[in-house]
Amino acid sequence: MPISLQQRLFNALKRVDFVTLDEATALGVNKMMLSRLVKSGELLRPARSIYATNLDWLSDPLRRYAPACTLYPGAVICGVSALLFYDLSDEYERSPWLAFPYGECIKSSDYHVTCFRAEAYAAGIESHRVGKRHVRIYDREKSVIDAFKLLPVDVAHKALRGYLKQPHRDLKKLTAYGRQLRKPIDDIVALLLSDE
Repeated sequence: MPISLQQRLFNALKRVDFVTLDEATALGVNKMMLSRLVKSGELLRPARSIYATNLDWLSDPLRRYAPACTLYPGAVICGVSALLFYDLSDEYERSPWLAFPYGECIKSSDYHVTCFRAEAYAAGIESHRVGKRHVRIYDREKSVIDAFKLLPVDVAHKALRGYLKQPHRDLKKLTAYGRQLRKPIDDIVALLLSDE
């Protein structure tokens, strides 16, 4: 007895947290069937073009960014999202922050999109494996420097203070990023360290 398209989709969802519209289409499941499954409650749609059977994975600090990095292979998690991942901010994240190089930026109401010049985009990217997917996120130091470029100064100072309290900090790397990305913070770091 041949396996139904619906069963093929649910078998795939047992192995991964979610499938994209393109992945479902590759399995032979069309948009109409996906819409019917969502309407019947058998399938959930946590974001545009993302389908899942449960949403438990959304509470994981890293797995929650896998859909964005899967839909947009050039995306890197940045800004408030990266600070929250490293526990350097308590800001409310309205939507995931994504970085792209100039020329490859997307327009999306689902994400807070930031475009960087090539050098700033490529600096400090870490790739984390999440099941069969990869989440690209800026490292701690680059995220702190980006806070000074992208966020209000009070949020950036709070992120820097939080970073300086962490046991595994690399001040040389932090200040080097600051100079490389045209946001030198050597004086601020020295001032905050003298207060300790």
